[in-house]
Amino acid sequence: MSLLSWNCRGLGNLRTVNTLKEVINKEAPKIVFLMETKSNTDWMVMVRDTCEFKNGFFVDSNGTSGGLALLWKEEIRIDIQTYSPTHIDALVEDEKDAGWWHLTGFYGNPDTSKRSESWTKMKQLSHTSSLPWLVIGDFNELMGMSEKEGGSSRPRQQMMKFVEAVDYCRLKDIGFIGPCFTWLYMRRDGTQIRERLDRALATNEWTNRFPMAKLYHLTSSASDHSPLLLRFTNKVRSKKQRRMFRFEKMWLQDPRCKE
Repeated sequence: MSLLSWNCRGLGNLRTVNTLKEVINKEAPKIVFLMETKSNTDWMVMVRDTCEFKNGFFVDSNGTSGGLALLWKEEIRIDIQTYSPTHIDALVEDEKDAGWWHLTGFYGNPDTSKRSESWTKMKQLSHTSSLPWLVIGDFNELMGMSEKEGGSSRPRQQMMKFVEAVDYCRLKDIGFIGPCFTWLYMRRDGTQIRERLDRALATNEWTNRFPMAKLYHLTSSASDHSPLLLRFTNKVRSKKQRRMFRFEKMWLQDPRCKE
């Protein structure tokens, strides 16, 4: 099973829609989370159908900014719990009946002055379910200066507020395979700023459920953000384990960054 997450920077033109369809056809994700769709529900229904997905949930954009979408295949069961302009929260059960888990598609507020509201929201979501939890998306923040190349330094206190929220939620970065950075900004003088703004975070319970999960940084010229592809396979539990709902605590080591 796989999940695609992408800040597509607008789906209002068919070129980006076709790029999305190409990625979906190649990688075959069962779930897709999209940010900055800059589109309304009517248009996103067309996008859903074009990409051959049966189901979809959409948060309309505010004019030419924002907009979220969650698409999923017919064999996947998803119950939407809550949503806002910066998140879609859901419970997921896949076709192999390995039990329910908690998914949050997350978009950190792009306005730095409102970033703390995003961390408050994430903390609130951590209390809504005891299920294994995955949070994936564009957080618009760094966890350290090693995740940035070029441009001015990020205020340490700003990054630490993000790290504190992640720790509070008992989440850990699951690592990645591919280029080190997921966002690229080209300055007028030709210099570049590159940052790792997009990531997947999970609780120990989720990584125990899916111990072989691997996150890949893909490439695309249709957006300044890289699509993220998360591949994972169920660790099927016995009926007794499903009934008792116990999990071993473990964590995967982050794969080495590869340019």
